[in-house]
Amino acid sequence: RDYRQMFANFRPDHPWNVPDEMEFLRLSGCWRKDRATGEEGFTLAGVLMFGTWNAIMDTCPLLFWDYQELPDVLSTDNRWTDRIVYDGTWSGNLFDFYRKISPRLMADLKKPFALKDGIRQDDTPQHKALREALINTLVHADYSDRASIRIQKSKAGFVFRNPGTM
Repeated sequence: RDYRQMFANFRPDHPWNVPDEMEFLRLSGCWRKDRATGEEGFTLAGVLMFGTWNAIMDTCPLLFWDYQELPDVLSTDNRWTDRIVYDGTWSGNLFDFYRKISPRLMADLKKPFALKDGIRQDDTPQHKALREALINTLVHADYSDRASIRIQKSKAGFVFRNPGTM
């Protein structure tokens, strides 16, 4: 997959939108040269963001992505109504996890009609708050810890949990 192109679609004017894939990886902190040894390679961020599940498990063997939509009434028979975990049908990396769950988090939010400079504004403060909570959960996780990164959506609200102390 060309993640660089997907990034360019999100932020077309960003300075990291360069034609060379290696330059994109360097600028984004996903690839670096070790100054002590001279060796070059992917950083932990690069593996988490763009790697395959096997590469991620080699570097963060305790990592577990978990998105759950909970039923209105919890029971032992029906613990969730929808769940996304790595199951072999997608890459398992952070970028794809974000892209899979972000639309689901936002799905039930209202989009009132609002114009600004003749352009419809669909990005409400609620959309921004949920996106910020999701990004903070992913960015500030301790990827060496045992606990999963779990995001839950229910009628009562949202729960974002990550391992670590942030």
